[in-house]
Amino acid sequence: MDIMKRIYLDYAATTPLDPRVKLAMEPYFAKAFGNPSSIHAEGVAAKKAVDEARTKVARALEARAEEIIFTSGGTEANNLAIFGVLEGKKNAHIVTTNIEHSSILEPLRELKRQGRAEVSYVPVEPNGIVRAEKIISAIRPNTVLVSVMYANNEIGTIQPIAKIGKLLRKANQRSVIFHVDACQAPLYLHCLVNALGVDLLTLDGHKMYGPKGVGALYVRHGTALAPTIFGGGQEKGLRSTTENVPGIVGFAEALHLAVSERAKESLRLATLRDYLCSEVLENIRIKNVVVNGSIETWKRLPNNLNISLHGIDTEMLTLQLNVHGIACSTKSSCLKDEKVSYVVRALGGGASRAQSTLRFTLGRATTKKDIEYTVKVLARIHARC
Repeated sequence: MDIMKRIYLDYAATTPLDPRVKLAMEPYFAKAFGNPSSIHAEGVAAKKAVDEARTKVARALEARAEEIIFTSGGTEANNLAIFGVLEGKKNAHIVTTNIEHSSILEPLRELKRQGRAEVSYVPVEPNGIVRAEKIISAIRPNTVLVSVMYANNEIGTIQPIAKIGKLLRKANQRSVIFHVDACQAPLYLHCLVNALGVDLLTLDGHKMYGPKGVGALYVRHGTALAPTIFGGGQEKGLRSTTENVPGIVGFAEALHLAVSERAKESLRLATLRDYLCSEVLENIRIKNVVVNGSIETWKRLPNNLNISLHGIDTEMLTLQLNVHGIACSTKSSCLKDEKVSYVVRALGGGASRAQSTLRFTLGRATTKKDIEYTVKVLARIHARC
């Protein structure tokens, strides 16, 4: 294989823009460039594009069009969900897990710092999955929000969202808002909001072959949410700013493609992922190689393999792989200042396990030859360690 060919195995960090998405976006950069708030022909055309995109997103989620709020990405959507629910509330309590994305954990830390809320962090089991019953048990009389991510960005484990939603309804916890960060989910998991029983759901365009800088928050009809950005009143007053029309159009098309190609691509990637896992375990002779998170079907994203290589400097290993044309990661790309993975640390096994992680996430361009080459290079580098 040509060593100059790049093999990208970091699709959990970001995905390339799908050419079909780019094609859908192109007219709205320079030709149909109007402001959706304007009443002239150019503005009307832009508003129509946004409305059609909103309907397309709603259809993919089996939601109402008016329940879709476009944002600048997953981080903003998560912040809107958290601060929007907490606005005006005192002595509030929030339930979450200890492996959420930083765009959940940091807003919660800020709320606690301000003295506006208490937070219960329910620990996941050693397989990286939280027990739904423990989420329910953590609820107090003053609980206003439960926030649990659908699929983890580091270890790929899938949380029992539908079961949590069902138990919340069964316990008659109608005053508790249920939010789900589903940024890693649409390519591989259904995100039907009624089946999941969620009130708020976050999506991010660049995690599903859409553009960067655009995301969405599903807000169930009747859910009280206060704005965090003020201005012209766009997006039902929840996100004031001139709409990113090409980004919104691209986001909707990316989600549409994710849904339509989900089943076939999930099966293909699960097969490749399992092959990668077996080849790594067979060829990398390291004592105590550990797969982080459940590897069971339906409990892990089909494109994710996260391992710990005991005693190996995986940050240096990642840089060496990069020299050989292979892109992977050690932890979430959003954790630049963190020395270890707090997600893997939450699984147990000591500091060494959390310090020696390696994450491979596969995508649409990944082939079996890519996997074979990656394993070959990884084994060669390890043999020199």
